Amino acid sequence: MTRHGFRMLAALLLPGTLAAQDAMPDDWTYRLDADQKLSTMQAVEDGEWRYTRMPPGWHITTTAQGVTLLPKEHTVEGRWGVEAEVFLFPNPSASPFGVVLEAADAPAPGSVQLQFLVRRDGQAALVARHNGEPEMIAPWTADTAATVHKGGVVKYVLRVMHEQGHLIFSVNGREMVVQPTGGEDHRAIPGLRVGPGLNLHVGRFELITPLAPARAR
Repeated sequence: MTRHGFRMLAALLLPGTLAAQDAMPDDWTYRLDADQKLSTMQAVEDGEWRYTRMPPGWHITTTAQGVTLLPKEHTVEGRWGVEAEVFLFPNPSASPFGVVLEAADAPAPGSVQLQFLVRRDGQAALVARHNGEPEMIAPWTADTAATVHKGGVVKYVLRVMHEQGHLIFSVNGREMVVQPTGGEDHRAIPGLRVGPGLNLHVGRFELITPLAPARAR
């Protein structure tokens, strides 16, 4: 997208020009880190968060707490991919955002998750969560592919692929994390993680069914 295109997007999505707020996400299941009020106003106050459906995407703003959103009635298994196009707005916190895989058959919703995350400083990581407790699988690593947020509206294309016994996390077309699965293939619910203090627009969230042969690893 050109610089002019980013300016146009920012103008369309600034809080003063947002469309009427959705009262509740009806196409996503969501889990907040702690109780937060869902704002139905254009301004988001401390202790609130905002979700706005803006076809074909969504706008999400968080304050003191983060949120995990999972599309209803969608799971992945076998060979698959997930791609999200995210526009991060000015003055973000250092909290991460990214793609979540939640074990669909775990004893309790949200009890087992993998989070493929990126931060404003251009670093990416893979974090596992078991009953809310985090475990760093791949530490925070910088790469030129992950743009450092220096102001304005910055675009990130996040992709997670599962093929040939590996989970591959790419940012802007560059592989950042490759994690062997040991041959395990559990049914998962793909979703989004938005940390505290972030204002972003999700332009696309797509499930991918690869047809071409996977490249050898």
